[in-house]
Amino acid sequence: MKLAAVGLAALLSAMGGWGKDGHAIVAQIAWDELSPEARGEIRTLLGDSGLAEVASWADMVRREPNYEWSAPLHYVNMPADADAYIHSRDCPEQGCVVSAIDHFSKILAERNNSPQDRGEALMFIVHFVGDIHQPLHGGRAEDRGGNSIEVTFLGESTNLHRVWDFGIIEAATDTPWPEQAKALESEITDQDRIAWLASVTPDNWIASAGRWAFESHRLAEQYAYTVHSGDELGQAYIDHCDPIVDVRLKQAGIRLASVLEACLVDQPRSDDSADGSTTNASEASPHSKASTPPPATSPAGS
Repeated sequence: MKLAAVGLAALLSAMGGWGKDGHAIVAQIAWDELSPEARGEIRTLLGDSGLAEVASWADMVRREPNYEWSAPLHYVNMPADADAYIHSRDCPEQGCVVSAIDHFSKILAERNNSPQDRGEALMFIVHFVGDIHQPLHGGRAEDRGGNSIEVTFLGESTNLHRVWDFGIIEAATDTPWPEQAKALESEITDQDRIAWLASVTPDNWIASAGRWAFESHRLAEQYAYTVHSGDELGQAYIDHCDPIVDVRLKQAGIRLASVLEACLVDQPRSDDSADGSTTNASEASPHSKASTPPPATSPAGS
């Protein structure tokens, strides 16, 4: 796959904060968890580009005309008092991050799809599994996942969503992201892996991703939404919320590795399947370039 065709290097050089560091940390943790077989499959699809390098690709192309359809796929909104993710209620017709993970996982797993389609699906999955673990990517529709809540963070005017996207992770440490990834990896125990992977059901990514989305929603209600428009947030807020950011980065990395293993290694080839069915990238879908949905009239979230 020729990633230079989308100007990857130039796009990523403009990235900063969560877009670069947080997603790269998730991707690196996942890479280190992967089997040699899965790594080989990824090298075949991405060529010289590493998993961490492409982790923010989906953010950079979402505003390009050919990828505007992907903008609603980075998040999902739930009612403040939700006690579970309900797909029929929470995921609109144009799609959401839950349905996107399901859709692109199927494209990646189908070996009859072109390397280009599978490579793009891989990059979307790497990013969306990271996104779904950011608490405010499972926030409320009425404040667009915290984007409408204006706050002051360490003396700078911003909004609550941006605080959680990159403000906390930048303010908590000035350590380069590769070292942050290693430090977080060193904290992950076998018990953590067992607990975090208990929610993974490879035959039903809607259910898996829905559980991850609800975790984010619950954390958003417990931590992010404790502030209001006009509040000033400082070191106390960072100290309170940074442990949540760290856990979500670790969970995202472990779960991303599981998704990729399931799609690249565990998935039987279509010609070996019982019914010979496939999931082709060109099939009509709210997450497919082949059927670009109309933009939402009043998009909510990030």
